[in-house]
Amino acid sequence: MDHIPAAAEALGIGQRCVEGVRRLEASGGGVLLRAKRVPSESWTRRVLKKYVEEASAPYAHLAMTQNYLELAAARSKGATVFYVDNHLRPYTGKHTIRKGWRMQDKRVLPGNMDYYVHDEDGRPVYRIAVPSNDSLTAWLTPVLQVLSAALGESQRILVAFDRAGAFPEQLAELRDEGFEFVTYERRPYQRLAGSAFVESVTVDGERYGVHESRLANLGKGRGRVRRIALLTPEGYQINLLAMSEEKKERLIEVMLGRWIQENAFKHGNERWGINQLDQRRVEAYPPDAVIPNPARRRADNALRLARHREGDMRNQLARMKADHPRRAKVEQDLAEALAAQHELEAQRPHLPKHAPLKETELKDKLVYHPGDYKTLIDTIRIACANAESELAVVLADHLRRPTEAKKVLANLFAAPGQVRVNGKSITVVLEPTGNHSEQEAVAKLFQEVNRWKLTLPGDPQGRPLQFRSQMS
Repeated sequence: MDHIPAAAEALGIGQRCVEGVRRLEASGGGVLLRAKRVPSESWTRRVLKKYVEEASAPYAHLAMTQNYLELAAARSKGATVFYVDNHLRPYTGKHTIRKGWRMQDKRVLPGNMDYYVHDEDGRPVYRIAVPSNDSLTAWLTPVLQVLSAALGESQRILVAFDRAGAFPEQLAELRDEGFEFVTYERRPYQRLAGSAFVESVTVDGERYGVHESRLANLGKGRGRVRRIALLTPEGYQINLLAMSEEKKERLIEVMLGRWIQENAFKHGNERWGINQLDQRRVEAYPPDAVIPNPARRRADNALRLARHREGDMRNQLARMKADHPRRAKVEQDLAEALAAQHELEAQRPHLPKHAPLKETELKDKLVYHPGDYKTLIDTIRIACANAESELAVVLADHLRRPTEAKKVLANLFAAPGQVRVNGKSITVVLEPTGNHSEQEAVAKLFQEVNRWKLTLPGDPQGRPLQFRSQMS
């Protein structure tokens, strides 16, 4: 099982992918991996892929997910809170794959969509790969069904998500399935007078006005859900929609804390490489799969440009005098824009928005990346990220700047050192970088970790594993 520790160590020292195993060629690498020598990156990839082919990767991911879900439920006092959101990994390769909306770029890009579930503290719990890049509304109910099946129907679950899932049909479906949720209401909605916010709540040091009186009507006979209006310190109104037994103060705290998931995405990419492709092999898309029709999208874009051009020409004509020398040219451009619109509007009825792949120009071109191998690597990434979070909580208590705990840990994981093995113990002596206060904090961290009485997995002698800083 040297391949999994090797991949975990490569990620831990900041390599962000399995190929970083080549950086483990050090004097202590073989000792830490309990091997005669450090495995190569090609060997590690081959063994990991064989592990995937044996269908062991999904079981490892599910076992880890079950553990983290139960841990989150044990930590919660009321309903267990989870955040659900999608994350598009941009793709810049040579193949033709599906496109999806990437919020950071405010545009549609080729990429692979993942749906992540994080606990209330921002720890990743599990991910689902969706090559078809489906919308959030298509996956909220399945994700909640997985959570409910894992924790049991008796465990209350409160899920928070952003406006991308806040459509009436989806909210009614979640309510009818018996799930608790909180999200932002999509505009437009009525703006209340400042005098309506007679209550207030303080979240992260900021005071918000609160108003909850009438339920929100989902329309078309779908029923109603709770509506909580907030007045921000800057004077803006934000509405929350919820279906939960929790008090409004708790729902506000949960929803305003959703930024922690966005931070987790950013940290997960920069620190652990969740955006890595990991597997370059592709497979053909099923020819009967229904996809957005690229010809229709192209026609719609051309029609929108023609209409903008018409508006520009009419604007210019309105400002020109009858004898203006350019008037004839502008009138000709206007006629061409109108003719282009007429032609495109005639084509649209024959160009459906969606069509089977075999009936589009992407036939035999559209492919996707199988997700089993990446699922295994991301399972290791999630385990490493959560272990880092647990250590950061311990280390933060000893730092002058607690918010820098993960950065100090990243330096610690990549620190040089020595491994000393004898018949009674295994001692790891590290030389981490950092200022004097950070060095002292690391030494205190080692003292706490040593009290956990850890051992190397698979060590037949069960010798205690001790950590020590070079300065101590």
